[in-house]
Amino acid sequence: MSRIKRWISRLRGTSEEENEIESTETSSEEHRKAKTTDSSKTVSSMNLTPPPNGTLIASEKGMLIDREVTTELAQRAQITRQRVEEIVPGKAIKRDKQGRVHIKIVFYGPSLSGKTTALRWLFANVRSLSKGKIVEIADELGRTTFFDFVPIAANEKIVFDVFTVAGQRRHAQSRITVLRDVDGLIFMADSQPEQMNENLASIQELRIALGTDRLSTMPIVVSLNKRDLPNALPIDYMVRMLDLEGLPVFPTIATEGKNLLRMFQRVLRDALIFKIGI
Repeated sequence: MSRIKRWISRLRGTSEEENEIESTETSSEEHRKAKTTDSSKTVSSMNLTPPPNGTLIASEKGMLIDREVTTELAQRAQITRQRVEEIVPGKAIKRDKQGRVHIKIVFYGPSLSGKTTALRWLFANVRSLSKGKIVEIADELGRTTFFDFVPIAANEKIVFDVFTVAGQRRHAQSRITVLRDVDGLIFMADSQPEQMNENLASIQELRIALGTDRLSTMPIVVSLNKRDLPNALPIDYMVRMLDLEGLPVFPTIATEGKNLLRMFQRVLRDALIFKIGI
């Protein structure tokens, strides 16, 4: 256990590589309960100041997710209501035949928001962790059709199983199936104004599929990706629109790796503490 504590200490520390990455992480002392987004809300009814750059394209139809269908998909995936032992550190631990603890991390978000790009960058650049072979299942255009996966070993006793999901709406069943037994989430939103509908639909689907009981206790970090684009929406505007206040928020550029390491370290640390209680 002392080796695990030393590893946690390294995560909490600030490495030279970490210092080179600019971060405007936004967090609060208390995790706010994630709540199901009201599908009847439109941008005009939210009474928010419009962003200075780009045109926000959002409609009630575009952001609508069928609650009954999503709930049924979650039931098929055997995502059940959270049990008491699941929120008690050390009680609901998954182990393999070698006795290693497995912690599941999932990148979630709309299609082409940068989930696979981020996973590839982390696979290539995180040197402090031992990584297995990356598995990608994609179509001819490079879009994920089921999931991407890579096992990352913190030490001989702990393995992080890191997944991305297919963001296209037609892959809802496979996407929700990957959420089963998740221990930590990275929600990756697209900063382009024309993708706000997809961001809203994705976060709404996530909240319905997992339920507020799981989301209120689960470690979650937020990536607002593609911050290098000239028409990227303001950070505070996106946070309010997606109802993400109280969560750690990282402005990222996945193609350059900007802030990905800090974001990844945060979710690994939080998930490890949540599951084991160190």
